[in-house]
Amino acid sequence: MKKPAPIKVSRRNHIRLIVVLLVATAVAVMFSRRPFGPLRPAAPERTVGQQARPKSGEKRSPSPDAVFETPSATTVGPGMEAVSGGLELPAFASSEFVIRNEAGRYTLMYDTACRQAAWVAYLLTRREAQRKGTERKNVFRSDPEVVARGWPTATVRDYARSGFDRGHLLPSADRDDSAEENGATFYLSNVSPQRPGLNRGPWRLLEEQVRRWAVRYDSLYIVTGGELRASLPRIAGSVSVPERYFKAILVCSDGEWRAAAFLLPNEDPPAGRFADYMCSVDSVEQELGMDFFAALPDSIEHRVEAVLDRSFWR
Repeated sequence: MKKPAPIKVSRRNHIRLIVVLLVATAVAVMFSRRPFGPLRPAAPERTVGQQARPKSGEKRSPSPDAVFETPSATTVGPGMEAVSGGLELPAFASSEFVIRNEAGRYTLMYDTACRQAAWVAYLLTRREAQRKGTERKNVFRSDPEVVARGWPTATVRDYARSGFDRGHLLPSADRDDSAEENGATFYLSNVSPQRPGLNRGPWRLLEEQVRRWAVRYDSLYIVTGGELRASLPRIAGSVSVPERYFKAILVCSDGEWRAAAFLLPNEDPPAGRFADYMCSVDSVEQELGMDFFAALPDSIEHRVEAVLDRSFWR
């Protein structure tokens, strides 16, 4: 039987065949690496008012849109678990130790070196400011969240015979709906060494005035804490003693935003009344290097924080 003549392939067709085979191989490899299932949807574009995810070292804060719609909106930063909060939150880096205490309805940023909160932020409403009559828990103890994460914590022994009061940052009287929420204010992460003349004098009177403002204006966004730094003296060699304490307050009354701040010395006692230490939020931010109420749109934040209307905060 006569053999068929061999098929001759021109050089040009030979090159074309090789190219086709290479392209087919590349396509096959690409599809083999793609996981089965639907493709992940593209990230939504940011809308006006939302903040982009910060770069390393940048400060971050909750989305203004989220907190205006729901004051308990969830905020998330890279390297940090979800944190509930809203307008009361100052700006903070995602790498910082932020705790949301659901029982006490407050958020704090814990300073592991100073063994106390750098700040505590919370919403105080008219209903919360009105006394419920729940018995004050008065049982101080280490914050279980700090213990669970393995960081150093203040203890009750640190304050024993120190000459300092265990000063609340979020006041006990602001959370007295139940024994559980009142007890959450006695975590030592919410406590700082205050001189008795401050804690039992102007600081206590300021807390009482803040509750009256909450009853009058309904909802106050508050952030408070001690001015912390590495060189501060310590009690029991562990818990830092701030030289000054701050409290910043934001409120919306009759459709208009207003803010005020206080910066009181940790003295025994401070000179004058707490009202003598009232100032604009901007001035305290500059003193402390902080950014309060960072979720407010800049157009509101800049205007409100620069002005102090003493006639409103009477």
